[in-house]
Amino acid sequence: MGCLASTAFSLPAESESVRTGSTLDIGYAISFWSLPIGHADYEGTLGVNAYSAKGHFETGGVIGVFWKSVVDATVDGSIGMASISPAVYDSHSQNHNRPMQRVNVKFQNGDPATFADPPYDMKRYPVSEVQKKGTVDPMSALTSIFAGINAGGDRPCGADVHVFDGRRRYDLRLTYVKDESVKLDNGVFNGTARLCEIYYDAIAGYPQRDALAWQTSPKMFADVVDVPAADAPNGHYIVPIKLWSVRTLGTMTVTLDSVKADGVAPTGMIAKN
Repeated sequence: MGCLASTAFSLPAESESVRTGSTLDIGYAISFWSLPIGHADYEGTLGVNAYSAKGHFETGGVIGVFWKSVVDATVDGSIGMASISPAVYDSHSQNHNRPMQRVNVKFQNGDPATFADPPYDMKRYPVSEVQKKGTVDPMSALTSIFAGINAGGDRPCGADVHVFDGRRRYDLRLTYVKDESVKLDNGVFNGTARLCEIYYDAIAGYPQRDALAWQTSPKMFADVVDVPAADAPNGHYIVPIKLWSVRTLGTMTVTLDSVKADGVAPTGMIAKN
């Protein structure tokens, strides 16, 4: 269908030592109307059968004066070329001057069990056990997308992901649109990417009221590229280099500003410090 663009990045030549796993470190700058409002980081370690990942999100700049948010999350579990199964997801978040909120989700035989401190009332916005079945947490969802679990063929942007974060149940779907030339203003990337449309389907649970709430945006898109990594589950990562959503008041943009695969930056790319 002519949708698989040639790989935009390459990695430096590897040593002959045998490796048993792969790592991916990514950083993103977040802006609104070209004004910086935050940053997000992802660090993942993908072994032969197991994985772990951690993420950090924090607002800053002008918006930090009005809306301060910090989120730290971790996960570990098992992974294969076509499957991902979280074991324990743990997140700590703080919005405005509210108390720190911890949410811990343990996935036992595919059935998530949630612990929250301070506790919140799930009866107000319930998520049924049937709706939770077969879901993954947000960090595992990102890992699944980056690792290209069940991607390829007629799904070059990645497969659908069913998510439960301890409060909300939603689906993420990335649909291929076309190949296009992309040049980031920060100089990190200049080449061909796959343009994908992102669909967020809220299924059940608490409504998302944060300033970055995806439900408020009728259109979301991402430009993604393949980053080779020999020991990644499918031999490469699928890395979004730019995401954006058009909103009533303006456009929110998430732009790649650093990346490392297996500890090194792809040729021509900027590495994290």
